Amino acid sequence: MKKLSLTIIAIGVLFSSCSKDAISDKLDELTGKDALVGKWELVEFNVDEEAAGTYLNLAEDALEKLIEEDCAIVTFEFKEDATLVTENAIDYLEFNAGPTGLIVDCPSEKDIETTMYTYVDGVLKFKDKNGEEISAKASIEADVMTVDAEGLDLPNFNTKGELIFNRK
Repeated sequence: MKKLSLTIIAIGVLFSSCSKDAISDKLDELTGKDALVGKWELVEFNVDEEAAGTYLNLAEDALEKLIEEDCAIVTFEFKEDATLVTENAIDYLEFNAGPTGLIVDCPSEKDIETTMYTYVDGVLKFKDKNGEEISAKASIEADVMTVDAEGLDLPNFNTKGELIFNRK
């Protein structure tokens, strides 16, 4: 009887530890909208240097300077109910040339929009302010999201590149 009790306890411990590992693995491999939930801030803009024009290289440099100043230009807040709140200050950027180079101040204004989103099989979809569907490949590793910029249909962006967001 003692051996049977010890065997049952051993099996219980074994299943218990397996289920905890399985839960831990599941949390590490979140997919779908659960992987997106949270607030994400644009921290990097990478363009194909060979194909990019002066405008895109300028935008890449400007974003780098603004990030250094803790200026949030674009944020996505993905909520559990599949709501997406975007804050976008791109339209309010002003570029000036100074004696030391490019001068870009952090905009005090931004556009805020709310829409619904889906994230299935690595593809992020949502509607823009005109009601048109935006679809872009997006990959998530821990707190870093990489979005294929071509799919976002950004104005004046006609080359390969990616946007890097960090979860805040």
